[in-house]
Amino acid sequence: MIKADHAVRIMQRYEDDYDNFLDKLKAKRNAKKQTAAKAKTDADKADTNVKQAEAYKATHLKDKAKALLDKAGGIEGVASTAQNVIKYFKTDTPSDYQMSFGGTGDPPPPEKKILGMPPVAVYVGGAVLLLAGLYGLSRLMKNKQPAAVQTTIPVNNPVIQPLQAA
Repeated sequence: MIKADHAVRIMQRYEDDYDNFLDKLKAKRNAKKQTAAKAKTDADKADTNVKQAEAYKATHLKDKAKALLDKAGGIEGVASTAQNVIKYFKTDTPSDYQMSFGGTGDPPPPEKKILGMPPVAVYVGGAVLLLAGLYGLSRLMKNKQPAAVQTTIPVNNPVIQPLQAA
């Protein structure tokens, strides 16, 4: 009797463990479903956030441009800054005015031209023509050489004749 009670208790443990195993599997499956649902809702929120950001972009750029213009002193400030910059590029300076950036004041010597082209172009063109001529000459010399006579190498092994039936 004691053995039977002991066996029943052991079987109950196994059955309980089996039920717990199934419950754990169901819990894992439900957890995966919940994480997938949460990821989907996050993705939907991100899509709506992107749409809202795209819709707000034009307004944001206008506000940013207005803030920069106000920071620069408005339209009048921008206009005066542009005039200050432009006056450095005007050519109607007085004759006694001189501005130097470290140069000698003499204009740089004009670049030499060969056949109306820069020297680099002439040198590169000459090199290309020279290579093309050498290639053509090598092809011409190759065509003038007689074709090599192909000979067969004799083999010292005798050829065995197959037997023929009479």
